[in-house]
Amino acid sequence: MASPRLRGALRILLLATGHFACSGRWSGPPDILIVSVDTLRADHVGAYGHAAARTPNIDALARQGTLFRQATTPFPRTTPGLASLLTGLWAHHHGSREVGRSMDDVPTLGSVLAASGYEARGISANGSAGRSQGLDRGFAPFVDAADFKGWRAENTTARALTLLATANREKPLLFWVHYLDPHYPYEPPRGFKDQPPGDECHKLLAMRLHHQISVGQLHNDWRSAATRALPDCRGLYDAEVAYVDVEIGKLVAAWRKARGRGTLVVFTSDHGEHFGEDRVFYEHGPSVHDAGLRVPLIIGGVGARGRVDQAVARLEDVMPTLLSLARVPREDWPAMDGVDLSGRLAGSGAGDGGPAAAFAESGADLLVESYHRLRSGPSFSEHCVNGARFSLCEGGERGQGLYDHDLDPAREHDVSARHPEELARLRTLAERWPLNETRQRTIRTARFKLVEVPAEAGYDTRLYDLAADPGETRNVIADHEALAARLHAALDAWAARTPGQGAGTHTPEQVETLRALGYVE
Repeated sequence: MASPRLRGALRILLLATGHFACSGRWSGPPDILIVSVDTLRADHVGAYGHAAARTPNIDALARQGTLFRQATTPFPRTTPGLASLLTGLWAHHHGSREVGRSMDDVPTLGSVLAASGYEARGISANGSAGRSQGLDRGFAPFVDAADFKGWRAENTTARALTLLATANREKPLLFWVHYLDPHYPYEPPRGFKDQPPGDECHKLLAMRLHHQISVGQLHNDWRSAATRALPDCRGLYDAEVAYVDVEIGKLVAAWRKARGRGTLVVFTSDHGEHFGEDRVFYEHGPSVHDAGLRVPLIIGGVGARGRVDQAVARLEDVMPTLLSLARVPREDWPAMDGVDLSGRLAGSGAGDGGPAAAFAESGADLLVESYHRLRSGPSFSEHCVNGARFSLCEGGERGQGLYDHDLDPAREHDVSARHPEELARLRTLAERWPLNETRQRTIRTARFKLVEVPAEAGYDTRLYDLAADPGETRNVIADHEALAARLHAALDAWAARTPGQGAGTHTPEQVETLRALGYVE
């Protein structure tokens, strides 16, 4: 039997010399285009049923392939979510358990396909999804957000087309493009005509720019400012989605002209966005609510056209699915948590094969003013442990202090001397719940979702029937105790595999990127 190195050499030789059969038709592995859109809720895409959507190009991709209706991210923040897309691993296996944090040195879709004879090229408009985080691994060349001015989708498309034009026609191509729109702030270009006035949402952004409201106050609905702006912000979010859809249309048209042969197209997102769900506004990450967890996932170019798959699908399943479709031998696959979904692409029912459930964890709440969370704030700046009325905070310029966050939300008056019992209680609570490990976690089937939320006495466990209650508003655990017990046991077993490394440390460069994207003050 030939050695793995010899098999790899033979595959590369065949790829270089045998792309076309005698008929002139493509006979080699497929070209692969992956388009990911930052912060895109599945339920704001036309193909997923959003009546107000203007997404004809994304919808066309759905008509040409399989739409996975129940797809989720294992981590509702950019770096961990995209790392799972590109490695097939959960966050605690690829090493990035917070936005901006680098991956470990693990194989990626780009590196595995490159070793199998592919050329891999990529571009990312998000500064927390690039070279600094290791997401460029295997892609050569890779265009980082720092490499071009302006994060707008039109600039991303322009650079992507330049990158595409110089790709090697004699090798199969993996091409990944990550758009930043519609990440907050929701501001479509002024020249884009298909948008509402959005006065209240623009006013909210102006308050932030003029330091009349902090990042934490904005996303935590300070004085109901976010609630007042919600209709306008939703409208502007939809307009940004419509804008990026236009650019996706340009990219796909150019791709089909440049690579007129067997192609797989994957369309997805890193995570969704919250519009008040679980008390989070215009943000994502600290909650495992489906507003942030559910993502669009469309795979076209193989199998049935216009098919809707209702079974569980996950971002970590994309890499093994593509390796299978690219005909990479199984012995050359790295270890992955995801599973191959290619067998479901030709079906017509709810889907055969694949995972029975999806696991996910939230990130830490990086906004110190999120006093309704047990822990709030980033490890590299001021952070708190929060009770019903008081917060014990440290890590800032003022040192450790106890604050009455109801009467003193700006944390200006240390009341430690007046409330020693609260000080002692919150110190004990902080020891019980380490900052970076105080996270929500969930197990989700196609119908039910068990959520565990950190609370003073332990996890507060909730069960939702997503078919009857997609907004996750009614805890039905009392009606399904046996099911909840089984899901809880499975979630506990999954969580036990988490090494407890938390968010780790961010470099100064990564912290500045988070600040620019509005994750921290």
